[in-house]
Amino acid sequence: MQKFLNSCRYFFGYAFFFSMFVNVLQLTFSIYMLQVYDKVLTSYNLSTLTVITVAAVIALVVMALLEWIRSRLLVRAGIEFDHMLSRDVLKLNLQGAGAPSGGPSAQSGSLRDVQILRNFLGGNAVFAFFDAPWMPIYFALIFILHPSLGWVAVGGGLLVLVLGLLTERLTRRRLEAATHLNAQSFNLTGAAMRNASIVRSMGMIGNVTARWGKVNDLIIRLQTRASRSAGLIHAISKSLRVGLQVLIYAVGAYLTVMHESTAGVMIAASIVMGRALAPIDQAMATYKQSLEARGAYQRLKALLEAPPAQPAMDLPDPAGELTAENLYFAVGERPIIKGISFRMPAGQSLAIIGPSAAGKSTLCKLLLNIWQPTSGKVRIDRADMASWDSEKLGPFLGYLPQDVELFSGSVAENIARLGEVDSAGVIRAARLAGVHEMILALPKGYDTQIGDQGAALSGGQRQRIGLARALYGDPRVIVLDEPNSNLDEEGEASLAQAVLNLKRQQATLILVTHKASILSIVDNIMMVQDGQIALCGPRQEVLAKLAEIQKQRQEEAARARLLREALERRQAASPEKTDEPQSDGEEPSHA
Repeated sequence: MQKFLNSCRYFFGYAFFFSMFVNVLQLTFSIYMLQVYDKVLTSYNLSTLTVITVAAVIALVVMALLEWIRSRLLVRAGIEFDHMLSRDVLKLNLQGAGAPSGGPSAQSGSLRDVQILRNFLGGNAVFAFFDAPWMPIYFALIFILHPSLGWVAVGGGLLVLVLGLLTERLTRRRLEAATHLNAQSFNLTGAAMRNASIVRSMGMIGNVTARWGKVNDLIIRLQTRASRSAGLIHAISKSLRVGLQVLIYAVGAYLTVMHESTAGVMIAASIVMGRALAPIDQAMATYKQSLEARGAYQRLKALLEAPPAQPAMDLPDPAGELTAENLYFAVGERPIIKGISFRMPAGQSLAIIGPSAAGKSTLCKLLLNIWQPTSGKVRIDRADMASWDSEKLGPFLGYLPQDVELFSGSVAENIARLGEVDSAGVIRAARLAGVHEMILALPKGYDTQIGDQGAALSGGQRQRIGLARALYGDPRVIVLDEPNSNLDEEGEASLAQAVLNLKRQQATLILVTHKASILSIVDNIMMVQDGQIALCGPRQEVLAKLAEIQKQRQEEAARARLLREALERRQAASPEKTDEPQSDGEEPSHA
């Protein structure tokens, strides 16, 4: 983080350099008033008044120009800081996004933190830091004018500083808590807007609004308490400033009456004292912004100063052999994947089946290095996938998740993975996925704008375009998670043809499915139950075992049904037997 701030040192250095001249020129008005009261009004010399007035105007114009240059330098520093930092932050966010951390991501607001720091660096809050070193000089000038006036100014400055520190102490924790809750509120509203159709259709608007209202009410209470405390201290500080002006005029007038000073000195001391206290006033006025910037800096520092990954050595292009070695994965204390191991030669196809919540989708993410396993390794061509540079390995991988997310842009841009559109490659991927004709039927074909998250498309269309994106660039390892969940009969046929085409290209293919229609064209089948491999092997063997298991279950179900029916008949017959009358003296027979 420090190196990014150091890169802006050029702008800060020049801003500080110009600040020296700005602060010297800030004395223009006080010197002008001193000369007017002590020279012009006593000598009635209009030529002197003309000269000092022209000089003051020139000085003020120069000061305004230097202020503008200083402001531009700080704005440029903020822009440079953003340019150097934002891309690295976004990359780190994308690398860490999607992990099932069990809570809101600590990185989700990192780009907002960059924006906060950029605005802080280019805003008025930084001026207080450049002007603060001049406070002792201004106080020293007041002492030179007269020691008594100097002590009044220093005492007033200390009181204003104490009030500023008191404001910080009373409001900091509340404002920090409100900032944290603001992030929660932002995440809640973002999730609600992304799932607006579910919220509306299932009558959840009231519940979502109530939950957001609780958080928002707490934010308002915290901010109100902080504002109440800050407002009280601000009112006291404002009254104190006026009182200081009255006091310094009173002392100055007394010294003038006692012939120890002049009226010009009194006016000049008042103006210089106001300038000396200006950095404190400015710091108090921008305190909330400074607090937000400090929090943003600390969060970005923690993000950027994490141990960097070792640069990966360039490896040959992968052929597609995939190996899982004793994979374990857990979220907190809850294990999801429990010791899965298998090997797939390049060009093989595997269907993963199993009940819901068995860990199939989690396994897919582990196989593509989207999530890091708790223990174990995933290898591609015998090399640990974690040792690959994700940017170099990515083009050799294709992935279609359960919930297909498309980006705002054209169909072609989405298929091309938001890179430079290679028309031939895009059309090839679309033909391979069997969606070329469907895309041509869209209003503008491949140039059709699909809207945010593909809102202009149906669920089946999004899934088929997502499949084309997964196949773009002829990847060597392709993982399809429930690729036919939203497909109609035509889409199912296109998917089956795409699988056959991939097999002919010797691509390594893994697909998760609940539908039996696709199982007939894969080489191997793996059944996952409770995070473990229940069955795995060639298609015919696994299907035969599944048929045998199904037959056994049917036989067990039939036996259980017969046993239940027999028990029901016996229970129905038992009351009739006990209710039969017995003759006097006749004993029950014993078989």
